[in-house]
Amino acid sequence: MKKNNLIRKTFEYLKINAGTEISKSEMIKMFSVPSLKKNSKKIQAIRQELENSIRLFWDILATEGLVTLKKKHIIPNKPFHLRGKISFNRKGDGFVRLPSGYEIFIPAEEAGYSMNGDMVEVVPNSIGKKSRLEGEVIDIIKRSREFYRMKVNHLEGNYISGTILDIPGDIKEGLLHKRSILKDTLDAIQDNDVLIVKLRDTSFKDNLLYEVSFIRFESDTKSDPDLERILMKYNYTQTYPDILSNTYSDSVEETSVSDWHSRVDLRNLYTVTIDGETAKDFDDAISFVEEENSIRFYVHIADVSYYVKQNSALDDEAYQRSTSVYLNNRVIPMLPPELSENLCSLVADKNRLAFTVEMVGNYSGEIFFAKFYKSIIKVDKRYTYEMAEKEILTADPNNWLCKIHKLTTGLKNKRITDGRVELDLKEAKPILDEEGNVTEIKLLDRLESHILIEELMLSANIMVAEKLRKSQVPSLFRIHEPMAEDKLETLNSFLRLYGFKHQIRGTSYSDLKRALAVVKDEPAEKLFNYFVLRSFMQAYYSGDKGGHWGLGFEHYSHFTSPIRRYPDLVCHRALDALMQKEKYPYSKEQILSMGYHCSDEERRAISAERDILKLKACRYVESKGITSFIGSISGIRPQAIFVEIADLNVEGVIRHIHFTDEEELVIPNDFSFVSKKYSKQFSLGQKLDLELEKIDIENIRIFVRPPQ
Repeated sequence: MKKNNLIRKTFEYLKINAGTEISKSEMIKMFSVPSLKKNSKKIQAIRQELENSIRLFWDILATEGLVTLKKKHIIPNKPFHLRGKISFNRKGDGFVRLPSGYEIFIPAEEAGYSMNGDMVEVVPNSIGKKSRLEGEVIDIIKRSREFYRMKVNHLEGNYISGTILDIPGDIKEGLLHKRSILKDTLDAIQDNDVLIVKLRDTSFKDNLLYEVSFIRFESDTKSDPDLERILMKYNYTQTYPDILSNTYSDSVEETSVSDWHSRVDLRNLYTVTIDGETAKDFDDAISFVEEENSIRFYVHIADVSYYVKQNSALDDEAYQRSTSVYLNNRVIPMLPPELSENLCSLVADKNRLAFTVEMVGNYSGEIFFAKFYKSIIKVDKRYTYEMAEKEILTADPNNWLCKIHKLTTGLKNKRITDGRVELDLKEAKPILDEEGNVTEIKLLDRLESHILIEELMLSANIMVAEKLRKSQVPSLFRIHEPMAEDKLETLNSFLRLYGFKHQIRGTSYSDLKRALAVVKDEPAEKLFNYFVLRSFMQAYYSGDKGGHWGLGFEHYSHFTSPIRRYPDLVCHRALDALMQKEKYPYSKEQILSMGYHCSDEERRAISAERDILKLKACRYVESKGITSFIGSISGIRPQAIFVEIADLNVEGVIRHIHFTDEEELVIPNDFSFVSKKYSKQFSLGQKLDLELEKIDIENIRIFVRPPQ
């Protein structure tokens, strides 16, 4: 029996017998006996290989929670199916992420008519290289998106054909049957129109043709079309289901809060919030009291867990979203506005429920003690970052904010001394008018008021993480693994190329900090900082052991933003159960699955936020008629050079044909390329005079070139 048939037949047999106790030995005999002589060495080797495959397969299914393994028996559980989200690479091959984090490889020809991000059901059919499970998609459980954009290519015949836009991988064609739309609409459709369509549950023979139904013309969009495009691409909605809204009392009083008397009443403690000017969801507030030889400071976090009960419909909706998404001047909230902007938000002059982390430390940045409890607070003053900055810059030793700034400066300095790396990289922010048009692009400075809040939130997150870890409570932690060895070597190559003698010898912070000190105030500093940031591993959520290498913390969790991040809500519930000496709210298996889901949703939100920023930058260049730029080379690929455009802090792309007549650039190392047209070598960080070639709105790119 071939191995691929073996795995599929084993899976189908287990599915049919779900809930039944099956003998392991009988099952192996049933599927693994080849038709060869019983005593031959060849049959023994084949039998052993097949048995190993079956046992490996069982282990994978057990990890997924589909089977229960006993010493001599296996019990397939109900329901018995493998489901997960599928993603595609550029070749068209798919990867289905299962709840445990295990991935099943799906060859392009076995992906059916699934699209990137769809929830699919798969049947495993073989075990490939490196013990990787391979399979095929047999059903689409849920599309990743409700609506798609389709550009009309052809109007003749019975169908309108077009290219489905904003999807990764191979180009996919949509077919709209003319009989399915009204004649007036049909007469109005022209070549190159972009239509908003919905996929029908049908497919065609080559899996690249999708039948669609007409919804509307994209040009009919009344609000910001760029925002609507990104919402559609990532399937975000700004509204909550009606069933989950308008069900909360505005009252936060003794008579309306069930656990009022078990909370610590801190309403007489002077408390402030510091947030952005347009912020509405105030997660955190701060307080402090000076004592004889120390300072007692408080971080109050909105007690979302009081309103969002575990396993409720509201909790399920919040989990599916996992994070609020900030798209320029719009927010796609994780929680309904009734909560995120009102009851949970720590607005001034109103009673609010909080989870407080009370800490005792000193102005040198040491923290001696921390305790955690539910509280009632009333914010005395709401600061914007700019308002707080003005007070901090007075350096008045008697000013409340100046005193707490002294504390947070000590916290920051101690953490840097202990090893934390600081990278000074500015963020670009498009400024929009009411119609969504870009009026300017600002490079945001990092204010002292930003740092003040960051250091206090870091302190609370660390204290909570240490408490949960040492108490062995299953919860989500923020994990950031050390930099990979190949990334370190790339940074060392950079240093050598630019003439610096220092080399980074390992993943300890000390060497990296020395490298940052060596390049400080040098022309290569900004580019080196950029590459250090790109070399960092991506942080994620997990219940496993591990710290946050990028911040230099042995233990770290997200606790301080439960209005906009689901992992923080998980952390609140875990800590509250520990404080109350109750049963922990989550199992290790649940935490594992939640970690993968929340990490995936975080990456999706980051992609959406980046897309809208790039799209608005394209619009800005287009509307202002900007045609000349100064750019610094920031990336090199065989067929493209990437540049950071000065003053805009956005990326431009130079096609390789502007430097060579060959199919690819000559790239002697990671940081330079050779141009035959110019008979010279160009290096990362090198500044170039550039002119606009074209703006590609569909691919969200600004193409530039050397002056002609």
